[in-house]
Amino acid sequence: MIDLHVHTWRCRHAEGTPDQYVAAAAERGVSVLAFTEHLPLPAALVQSVPGAAGYAMPAEELAEYVAEVARAAALGRELGVEVLLGAEIDAVPQARDHAAALLAQHPFDLVSGSVHLIDEWAFDDPAHRVRYAQWRTAELWERYFHDLAEAARSGLADVMAHPDLIKKFCGAPENSVTHLFESAAEAFAEAGVAVEVNTSGLRKPCREIYPSLELLSAMRRRAVPATIGSDAHCPGDVGADSSLAVALLEQAGYRSVIVFRARVPEEVGLHEL
Repeated sequence: MIDLHVHTWRCRHAEGTPDQYVAAAAERGVSVLAFTEHLPLPAALVQSVPGAAGYAMPAEELAEYVAEVARAAALGRELGVEVLLGAEIDAVPQARDHAAALLAQHPFDLVSGSVHLIDEWAFDDPAHRVRYAQWRTAELWERYFHDLAEAARSGLADVMAHPDLIKKFCGAPENSVTHLFESAAEAFAEAGVAVEVNTSGLRKPCREIYPSLELLSAMRRRAVPATIGSDAHCPGDVGADSSLAVALLEQAGYRSVIVFRARVPEEVGLHEL
């Protein structure tokens, strides 16, 4: 099994060290593990978004993180776990230039893109759920999927994480959102990015894998490749619900996933996981 999305204590809202994650991966049969710590955010964004200091590692820790993952990779070789160096970036307009500059400093294996912010609102932070009342759900989804497509087209990411994160607290609009899914799939295909099947949604209020079957099926129709990630924020969640991720991929028509090494995708059959 692969798990291409985990976080450690350095993001300030998770727990556990890389070595602990590698040990957990070995115990759970995860053969490829990618650390995708939240890349440091620009200072202006941290100052303008309430709570943002707890969303990502500080800039002065980036080199330490890279070195820590390298040490964990040595442990992984002993335990039979391939360890990859990754980063998750908030690919929103106010963070892209900063992210690009940081990504150029280290040899990442993969870059995961995401949208956690709408303007200066961290919509997936439970502390800010009250702001959902300021939106009609349909309009919020329209805005989110517009921003998601633009993030994919930014060229910064190899894979887009939890692509329908907006459902975390608010659920889906009453009317069809098929057009949003089709537009997102078109953007991903044009940008050449993969879609992540992220099992953490099963542990959130929405109780559903990111993405939904409908969105994943739209991605498959446009030949958008896929990856799998637990989005673990503690070692105990490494590889969580991976069998359900594989089942969803098969239901959507996928027969393989991809693994990134030095930001180059390599295909792995689902039957090999």
